[in-house]
Amino acid sequence: MRFGWLQTSIQESKAKYAPLDRECNDDEDVDTFSIHRKGHFQTVKRLFQVFFIVQVILLPAGAALWYMRRQEPMNKYLKEVSSYSPLLNRINVPLTLRFDEPQTIDGGDGDMTWGAQPNPEIDKMWEELTTESVIPVTESEIVAMQKDPSVAVMLPEQYHLGNEKTYLAHALVFHQLHCLNYIRKALYKNYYYPNGTDEVPMHEHHIAHCIAMVLDHITCAGDPGVYYVPLPDANTWGKCWDFNGFRKEFDKIALTDLNPLEMLKPPGVKSVTEHNNLQEIAVIYMRQSSVVIVRFEGTYAMR
Repeated sequence: MRFGWLQTSIQESKAKYAPLDRECNDDEDVDTFSIHRKGHFQTVKRLFQVFFIVQVILLPAGAALWYMRRQEPMNKYLKEVSSYSPLLNRINVPLTLRFDEPQTIDGGDGDMTWGAQPNPEIDKMWEELTTESVIPVTESEIVAMQKDPSVAVMLPEQYHLGNEKTYLAHALVFHQLHCLNYIRKALYKNYYYPNGTDEVPMHEHHIAHCIAMVLDHITCAGDPGVYYVPLPDANTWGKCWDFNGFRKEFDKIALTDLNPLEMLKPPGVKSVTEHNNLQEIAVIYMRQSSVVIVRFEGTYAMR
């Protein structure tokens, strides 16, 4: 009897201790959670270390790349495809993607094309495009252009750059535009030369020279663009100078207050012989451009 009661008590005791066993299992779960938590922390720590190392490597590399790009020469890519020009060291020539429409005959909304029938508005457009002032170039820049400074016109001292001898120069792009405009005027000769061209010095030679100028430029820096057939479509995209932007920067370095025709030939300077009545042509051109000619003697005077 007692034995049975004892056995029953033991069984009850086992039943009562069951919750204690479950509590022990909870402790094990807590330990397991702590282990997992510690492992997660270690993983995050390693990832942070890797991230930190990557940043330590990338940040200096990025800074070095930025610095190198910042130190790139002005007009680096233009210089690679151009001969030496002082302008490429003074003006950051902006490039732009442009859609050209040379096949547009009459423009639209009053936007007349450059080759339209001449009228005062067209003349004003061309005058604003081709009018330029002289720019200063130094002796070392002339030598770098593979030219001879001894036959260049020296500027008055107030226009010298630094302590270096400085000379008169023009931007070739405006000479090319002048030539294109001269050919255009020859096309509309009845408008621009109502009395004929017999009295215009070397008119045909001037046209021939301008055609050669345009030809030289096209064959030197041809456009690699293409157009398709059978219907010719020369309205194409091109990567071009932002000419308006270039012109604004050019005018900042140009000597707008200097009229070369007012310069006198200094005594004892070197002179060269002009050919083909170029002096006479220049006089007439300046008069047509409403330039006040004070003294023409010495315009081609050399240093």
